[in-house]
Amino acid sequence: MADCSTSVQDLSAIDALTHIFNLGLSQKPQTALGAAAYYIFYIKYFPTNFEKILKVVKGEIPKFSGSRLRLGRRQLLIDGVIAQILPLIDYEKPLFKKAFGRELLLPADPKAIWETYKNRLDNVYMCMPEPASGLDAYFNNLLRVYNENFSPEKMYEKLGQCMEERSISANFSAPWVLCSLLSNAKEGSTVSMMLRGTRAFDVVHKGYYEKILEKGANIDLLLGRKDQRQLNYIGYLKETYDKSVRVRYTPEENRESSRIAVLDDLFALDSRKMLPQTRREPSYIGTLYYDKDCIADIRNNFEDMWAMSHEISMREINEIKPSWWNPLKSRRPLRW
Repeated sequence: MADCSTSVQDLSAIDALTHIFNLGLSQKPQTALGAAAYYIFYIKYFPTNFEKILKVVKGEIPKFSGSRLRLGRRQLLIDGVIAQILPLIDYEKPLFKKAFGRELLLPADPKAIWETYKNRLDNVYMCMPEPASGLDAYFNNLLRVYNENFSPEKMYEKLGQCMEERSISANFSAPWVLCSLLSNAKEGSTVSMMLRGTRAFDVVHKGYYEKILEKGANIDLLLGRKDQRQLNYIGYLKETYDKSVRVRYTPEENRESSRIAVLDDLFALDSRKMLPQTRREPSYIGTLYYDKDCIADIRNNFEDMWAMSHEISMREINEIKPSWWNPLKSRRPLRW
């Protein structure tokens, strides 16, 4: 997949991702098509630039505009399919530009995106099951190309040549983090996450947590507070996956915006949640570390906070009533 030619499989994959982004992530079909085309060709031709991707897309899709591709790229950032590397001074180094090209973006694992959302194609390909099932091999091949450039091992090697800290600061949305954890987790891995509440268990995120656990990994969740919303889902995870899920909360509620995610000794993310002006903006700014010493420091900080926290028991979860529950409504009405 190193040459600049497209194939029937490329176009089939773009069509499938267009439906996925349109049904589950993006808002408009035109934006979804631009997002799918940009995502596929950015990984396939990396390191690359916008003009090269646009030229390839125009060759396959008549009357395709640059603004449409830009809107698709923006939608990928909002939906957490890519993260945007922040333009810091160190990134002006020639070695960094040579390694990453002009499009400073970190895409999510294409196989993880495909496996998480391909069930959305059931209605689209109801009468034609082959197009969806036949793309598994394509995304396996695209994953191989992806790993050659974006796996933690390759990133560690590249950043070692460009930057002493072996770290990247980025702007991103929450699904990008979960997809990165899912992509690299394996049986016996430990995913450690510090969150501020249970909004992280919204429907759009649930598939990632379950797939991480299905791979045989363990998840340690440290919550900033016992948010009553969706604690029933935490109870479901604890009951379904038994000792693979541990959830604790800090003794005092706070409103800090810090978020932490650590996966074994592969990478760690230290980030802050922002207050975006609109809901259609990425939510976090953080630094992704690949240096082993930095990862160890962040993990030690997490373990210190974990030691001072309290476990959320199943009894507490079961006793919490949903926000809509009203004891008066549970009584039988009076009959005249």
